[in-house]
Amino acid sequence: MNFRALEQSDVRSLQRLFMESLSDLIRRERFEDADLLDEEVARLNTTIQDHFDDDTVQLYIVEEDGIIVGAGALLPPNDIISGNIQIERGAIELGSVYVSPRMQRRGVGQYLLEEMMREISDRGKDVFYLDAGFPSAQAYWQKRLGEPSHILEHYWGPGASHMIWRVNIKQGT
Repeated sequence: MNFRALEQSDVRSLQRLFMESLSDLIRRERFEDADLLDEEVARLNTTIQDHFDDDTVQLYIVEEDGIIVGAGALLPPNDIISGNIQIERGAIELGSVYVSPRMQRRGVGQYLLEEMMREISDRGKDVFYLDAGFPSAQAYWQKRLGEPSHILEHYWGPGASHMIWRVNIKQGT
């Protein structure tokens, strides 16, 4: 596997990865919101554009045999994080993490997480934030990062919480 920053020539392949991953996620989660896919894709396309226009947003990809199989971003904390908890000045969010459905459970996500934490450390930072609203994503991050630092109960409706992690790389939590 190869980890690297997104290049302009990767954009179409990355958009396909996002569409494929989100479609699979929404199907598995049985979400009924018809606009959810379009909203998430639009948000991710904005992140792609910001990668090229804004120095505070960096998108990274994981390739295997020249095919993009995973992606993630380092960026300023989103409104859900910054609007609900106290964050440090210059804080970093590890977000927009997606792995191709056909490559899940093959170590791509773990590899991506390790490489992105190395990038955060290379920036001289020890802490990052990560949030998740989809139940399967919450379960994945709980397995990888432990219990969330904050749970926003009923954020998405009755029984639908949003989770936020504050992760100290040096302490492992």
